[in-house]
Amino acid sequence: MKKRIILPFALSALTVLLNGCGGESAKINEDPTKGIKGVTSSTSCDIRQENCLQFALDYPIAGINFDCSSDNVNHFVTKLDGNAVTGACKLGDKVSFYIQGEESPRISLGTIHLDNITKTKVGVPARIRVIDLAMALTGKSPTELDVNDDTTLVAIALVKIFQSIGAEKKDNVIGDIQPTEITQEKRNQLKEITQEIGATEFNNGRYASLIKPWLDVSKINNEQALEIINQLLRLSNMGVWYAELPIFKAGSNGVIELPDEGSGVFPDGLFGCNRELYKDCLNIGEDKGASLRHSMGRFELLTDRQGYILGYGQQWKGAPTITNDIISPPLALITKVKPEKLQITAQKNWFNLIRQEINPDQPLRFKLDTDNPAEDLLITQGKLINGSNIVSTEAVYRQLTKAKATDPFNNAKDLGVWKQSLNSVNYKGVTDVFKINPASYLPKDVFTTEKNVQSGQRYAFPLYATLTFRFQDSSISPVDLGIVIDEYGDIRTDIKKDATATDMSGVCAKAEPQADGTFIDEYNVTQYRIGTTGGALYSANDKSITVRMILANPRFGALEGVLLGLNFTSLDGQLNIGGAKINVHNLLNGQASGINLTNFSNNTASWLNNYALYLTTYINVYDHKDTDKSKYVEPTAQEREFAKGYRGTASIRIANQNIPACNAIKIKP
Repeated sequence: MKKRIILPFALSALTVLLNGCGGESAKINEDPTKGIKGVTSSTSCDIRQENCLQFALDYPIAGINFDCSSDNVNHFVTKLDGNAVTGACKLGDKVSFYIQGEESPRISLGTIHLDNITKTKVGVPARIRVIDLAMALTGKSPTELDVNDDTTLVAIALVKIFQSIGAEKKDNVIGDIQPTEITQEKRNQLKEITQEIGATEFNNGRYASLIKPWLDVSKINNEQALEIINQLLRLSNMGVWYAELPIFKAGSNGVIELPDEGSGVFPDGLFGCNRELYKDCLNIGEDKGASLRHSMGRFELLTDRQGYILGYGQQWKGAPTITNDIISPPLALITKVKPEKLQITAQKNWFNLIRQEINPDQPLRFKLDTDNPAEDLLITQGKLINGSNIVSTEAVYRQLTKAKATDPFNNAKDLGVWKQSLNSVNYKGVTDVFKINPASYLPKDVFTTEKNVQSGQRYAFPLYATLTFRFQDSSISPVDLGIVIDEYGDIRTDIKKDATATDMSGVCAKAEPQADGTFIDEYNVTQYRIGTTGGALYSANDKSITVRMILANPRFGALEGVLLGLNFTSLDGQLNIGGAKINVHNLLNGQASGINLTNFSNNTASWLNNYALYLTTYINVYDHKDTDKSKYVEPTAQEREFAKGYRGTASIRIANQNIPACNAIKIKP
C-alpha cells in the first residue's frame, strides 16, 4: 500500500486539474420543473455529459440566439440561471451567436469555435467574452484595447447594444453591468430594420443608424462602452489563483509515494533549481549533487474588480536529500528548512487580459522579507489554458488541450516559467497555476450604490465595517481591523492613525489610490487592498455578498497571512478555507447595524493562515526528539508565537455610527 502524504491542500492541485473547481458565484440554479436533460431552449445537449459544454456570457444578457454546429435542427437562446447567463453545445462545436426575430433580418454577433475557449470540460461554465465575439467577427486578436483597432470598435458596438437594451428595460443605468434579456417580442421587432448587420457595419459605425428603428444606442458613448469592456475583462479574470508544492514530482529514481489516484499525467507544481536546464534539477551531476540547490513554493492569490492581484505564498530553498546517488522527491525539503514568505505587493498589468497570458515585460513579482527587488521571484511566462490553468510541462499541456502524441509541440512559450537570483545564485523553474472560483456581476438588488438607485432611495455601498479576528489559541488576543467595501465591490483597509496591535479599527477616512497599489487616506495613513466580492446571494431573508480576503502585509501583525472566504478545501477535508458572506438584508431594510458575517451554511466564518501553518510543521519537525538539531535553523521565539495563530474565526460589525463619515444608511439626493 502506498503511503498517504498529509499536507495542507496536498491533493487539491490534482483535483482541480482533473475536475475543475466552482465558486459560489458560478453555481447554476436550474429550475427542476423545466428539466436539464438533453435539448432545452438553451442547451443542445445534457450538460451532465462529458461531451456537453455549458458556457456563460461575460455580459449577462439572456435571449441571445445561438446555433450549435453539431445540431442542424434546433436553435437556442441564452438563459439567466442563478448568477450567470448560460447556454450549452457539444465540446468542439462552432457556436454562432446572433439576434433575430421570427421573420426579421439578423444581427450577427460572431461564430465562436469552442476549442478556442476550452478543449476540456471543467466544473464551471466556460466563459465567452464580448471581446471573444468581437474577435470572431473580425478574425483579429488585438494585444490591447484601442479605439483605432477594428476588433475594439466591434466590441464597443456590441456593448452599446447590450447596455442600451438593459437601459431601455430599466435593468441597468449606463455604465453598470446588470443582467438583462432580449425578449422574443423585442427580437421580433427587428423586422423594422432594413438589412442584416455584422462586422462591417459595427466597424464603420453604420449599425447605429441601421438599428435605430429597433434600438437607440446614442445614450452611451464610446468611452463609456470601452470602460464596460475593461470591466468585463477584469471580471473574467477574477478568481482565486494558486500554485502548489511539487507534490507529484518524483525523485531521480522516478518513485514517489502517493495515494492510489491511478496513473496519468501530474503537474510539477512550483519547483526549480540552480541549474541552467530544468531537467537537470533531478540529476546529481559530476559533483554528485554537492552544488545542487532546490527551490519550491506555493501561493494563494486573488484578483479584484479593479484589476489588481494580491496575496502571498511560501518558499523553501536548500540542498536536496541524496541517498546512494538518488535524489529524493523535492517535497522532502519541507521537513528540512524553514518556509520563507513570498509576498505580492498589489499589482496590475502583469496579465494580458485579452490574450490571457502573463506579460513578460511586467512579470508577476513576489518579494522576500528584504527590500532588494533584485531578489524578487518573477513568474515571467505562462498562458491560461481552458480558462483555468497555467501549466508547467509539455505533458500536462498536451493533456489539457487533448493534443495527440504525434502532434508537434510548438507552445513552449505558453508554459509557466519563473526565475530568481539570490546571493549570486540563479534559480529558475516551472510552475502550475490554478484559477478557481470565478466571480460575477453584483446585482443591484443587493449591492446598492448611489449610481444604481433612484433619487430618494437608500444605498449601502461603500460600506465601512470592523472585522474581529479571534484565534483558536485563546492565549492570543482578538484583533479588530477596519475595512471598507467600496462602490466597485473591492475591499481595502480603514485603519485609524493611532492604531494598536489589537485595535486597527477605522474612522471611515477617505483615501486616494497610489501607484504602488496602496491608498493614502486623509490622515496620511497607508491603507491596503485586502480582497474583493465574488457575487451575491438573494433570498427572502438573506441578501448577501460573498467576500474573499488575503491579509498579506507585515502591517497586519498577528493577522499577516490570514485567508478568509477563498472557498476551497483539501481533499482529506481536514483543512479548508471556507466561503464567507456578509448578509446585508437588515441594512437594506433600514437597520444601521444590520449586517453579519457567516460561512455559506450560515455558521461562524473561519479563517486559515498558511504561513503560520507551514511554520508549525517546521517547528514540530525541529522539536521532535529524533531530530538532529545541528542540521536545522532554530525557530525564533517570535516565530513560535506567530505559528500559534494559524487558524480562527471572524465576525463583523458596522463601523462606529457616531462618526458621520461612517453612516451605513445613505440616501441618494
